[in-house]
Parts: sequence; structure tokens; C-alpha cells
Amino acid sequence: MTRVAKSTLVLVALVAAVAAYVLTGSFLGAVTPIGFGWVTLVAIAVVDVLLSLRIRAAISDGGVGQDRSQMHPLTIARSAALGQASAVLGAAGAGAGAGLTLFFLSRLGDLAVAGAELPASVAVLVSGAVLVAAGLFLESACETPPDDDENGGLADPA
Repeated sequence: MTRVAKSTLVLVALVAAVAAYVLTGSFLGAVTPIGFGWVTLVAIAVVDVLLSLRIRAAISDGGVGQDRSQMHPLTIARSAALGQASAVLGAAGAGAGAGLTLFFLSRLGDLAVAGAELPASVAVLVSGAVLVAAGLFLESACETPPDDDENGGLADPA
């Protein structure tokens, strides 16, 4: 499994920012307030970080294997996929938050709702960035450590 490309995260964030800016301008009256939707992104980030710490501990203690007391390698592979998905979701959230923030900042004096929604849009931006960091941390925690013997190991086909 390859690592998620940083260019992919930037592209997702830019598309989400433009879409949020344009769609908010078009449908502002028909959309519900932002509220506390950002809390979901923070909750996923907390789960990612806790899982990262658990995986790092299992790898460093040699607790990865197929015994019931060990962490199964497929669990780590699935966690890496979760980390990638979290990073992409966080990029989309951060981009949407940036688009909303720019929209509300540009109309702060014109729209009464802009002042009310600005803190929530900044919270979406920040929580999206936190989720990107947590997802990338989880992805890096799932990497296979290099072999430490000179003769190669399971990763050495020779």
C-alpha cells in the first residue's frame, strides 16, 4: 500500500474550498447552520490518534502476529487504510471550512448570518486540519519497520 500523496490532499482541499465558497453563495438561505458538525471530525481524529498509539506500542513490543494476545497484521493494514481515508476526509473538511470562512469573511458587514457562522466555519477548518494530521500519523504508525539483521528478513526475497 502506498502512502497517500500530499498533492492529492491539496487537490481535495482546493476543490472543497471552491465548492463550499460557490455553493454557499448560491444556496445560503436554503442551507441549515453549520453548528457543531466539526465535532465529528475531532472525534475521528481522537480515534485515529489512540489507534496510532496502540499500533506503535504493539509494533515496538513485538506484539504483532496471529496469536489472540497479539495485534493481527490485517488490523494494522486496515488501520492504514483508515488513516488514508481520514486524511482525505480531513482535507475535504479543511477545504470546505476554508471556503466557508472566506465567504463569511468577505461578507461580514453585509450579511447578519456571516458573523454568526464565522466561528463554526473556522472550527470546521481547524478540525479538518487536525484530522489530516491524525490520519497521516495513523498511516505512518502502520508502516512496517525495517529489518534489523544483516541477512535480510521476511521482506528480503533473496
